[in-house]
Amino acid sequence: MKSLTVLVPLYNESRTIEELVYQLKNLPNQTFVEAIFVDDGSTDNSVELLERACVNAKLPNRIIKKSNGGKASAILEGTKFLKTTHVVILDSDLELAPNDITKLWEIVLKDSSDFVFGFRRFLSHSSFTYRYSRGNQVISNIYGLLFNVIVTDIMCGYKLVPSNFLKQLKFKYKRFGLEIEIPMNMWLSRSRAYEVEVSYQARSRAEGKSISVLDAFRIILSMVLFRITHRRPK
Repeated sequence: MKSLTVLVPLYNESRTIEELVYQLKNLPNQTFVEAIFVDDGSTDNSVELLERACVNAKLPNRIIKKSNGGKASAILEGTKFLKTTHVVILDSDLELAPNDITKLWEIVLKDSSDFVFGFRRFLSHSSFTYRYSRGNQVISNIYGLLFNVIVTDIMCGYKLVPSNFLKQLKFKYKRFGLEIEIPMNMWLSRSRAYEVEVSYQARSRAEGKSISVLDAFRIILSMVLFRITHRRPK
């Protein structure tokens, strides 16, 4: 029987974490079995607010605390506690709407695919900046050229995958590199993602937006090196 865990890495998200919990609680019954929150060494009161919100909302949850190591290391820690067949990664900043989880999960329940990616449209009222949205498009297009696979929005944090697949990842890439590590390893296994449009409300730099041009160059270089050094089994 298919079952879902929501895996949420977080770092200093006191601004949004309580609202995130309540939005997860308001999802239709039995959408997911458990929410696993991995605190990546927050220095504010995020964990205190999270614990209180989970109790008040009666949300099935597990809270894991670790020293700061970045998003990929937080997700790696969370994989150790997965007990469901599938897992969806959800950032804690509410740029992506938790209620879209149901749209992704429906694809799996319909047996359309075990891998489901969200994609954003970057409309004028929701986009961070022109350069950010176009840069994301460039990265997605470069991925397509290298691997001959269409992924509309490769850097979108909404990715739903089988739990066993995530457990087997090497988590080689730091910061935002997990967004390409998942599809690149899917390419190796000859798996394809079903894409679902999700809503998006970008944060400002002041609110914690941290991706940079340097991150983009690192991601592109990582994709090129991966493609050169890996061959798919026939």
